[in-house]
Amino acid sequence: MRILGIDYGDKKIGLAFGDSDARVAVPLDVVPNVGTETIRIFAQRVNTEDIDVIVVGVPLSTGSHHSEEQLKKTRKFIRALEDAVSIPVVEEDESYTTSESIRLQKEEGSKAQEDALSAMLIVQSYFEKI
Repeated sequence: MRILGIDYGDKKIGLAFGDSDARVAVPLDVVPNVGTETIRIFAQRVNTEDIDVIVVGVPLSTGSHHSEEQLKKTRKFIRALEDAVSIPVVEEDESYTTSESIRLQKEEGSKAQEDALSAMLIVQSYFEKI
């Protein structure tokens, strides 16, 4: 199964690719969030890249980085994405992905952008459930 992982943000969105057969996730890139155009681009990407499922990180643990308001915004994005694609869009807890992605950059020397690394970690977390 081919998976598109998304770390949603108001200004930018991190993307990752996952393959459930190989159980591998890799960071892709970070794209600007331009509202409905972003949804259209993702829907197109789902078709051209033969994606089977989209996994979106949601801020289930509130704290300094996460708020109830951000959870509402993320779920609104998910609903819009669900309306635009014909594949499942699932939620995955993104708690601690930001701190873990920063650790990967510092300790492991990862050159990938923080939001793309967070999207990769979201996909890896999803793997643990399937």
